Amino acid sequence: VPITLTENQTYYWRTRAFDGSLYSPWMTQASFMVNTANDAPSAPKLSSPTDGSSVATLTPTLAIVNATDPDSPNLTYDFEVYSGGALAVNQSGVSSQESGVTSWTMPTNLADNTAYQWRARAYDGNLYGPWTAMANFMVHTPQTGITATIDFDPDTLNKSSNGAWVVVYIELPAGYNVKDIDISSIKLEGAIPAETWPYAIGDHDKDGIPDLMVKFKRSDGIRILPLGDKVTVHVTGKAGTTTFEGVDVIRVMR
Repeated sequence: VPITLTENQTYYWRTRAFDGSLYSPWMTQASFMVNTANDAPSAPKLSSPTDGSSVATLTPTLAIVNATDPDSPNLTYDFEVYSGGALAVNQSGVSSQESGVTSWTMPTNLADNTAYQWRARAYDGNLYGPWTAMANFMVHTPQTGITATIDFDPDTLNKSSNGAWVVVYIELPAGYNVKDIDISSIKLEGAIPAETWPYAIGDHDKDGIPDLMVKFKRSDGIRILPLGDKVTVHVTGKAGTTTFEGVDVIRVMR
């Protein structure tokens, strides 16, 4: 071939004969890939738990969408879980699963009502691929009922700032409808009732799952929540006859 071809590129070729007068038919098209060096695998994609979500078990399962590698289909994966910036648990050599999604279940219990961060990378036996971006999840095992996903707004609550309200968005797991939530049952830290009006049903985080927006008096939240960079906020309530709990982690400053 009189030109330089491109690494990891697939090419298609064919040929025919000529006797000086007539051409033969073309041969059936064939293909080949140029592969002169081993390349590192790509970064996998985080699948679950999704960034900012809550899990209702002390031994969650982490899942990634498999990385790609032009040189090797036999990849393994490393998982790392952090708490407060320190490595809490890790696992190397998790075999790639043929479904296209590889998962790993935590071998030991994590701490309840605690925020964690996690990431993963692929290994082809010679080179490591890049780490995924770090994602956050919250461990919270409800005492009763179901686990809701809670988004407390603002993420940083300044006790010296003005304002009438704080806002909470509530998502329920599959099989439950936020339209069934009794507004009067919703409480912050088991003590502060949600305002019965205004409230709204929408999709605040645009993830395709409906959420219920409710408000609490800002002065009540300031009074009951302690100062700290990682303050756990609990919200409880009822959807029909089913109780739910959810948590979020915010910063509270003076």
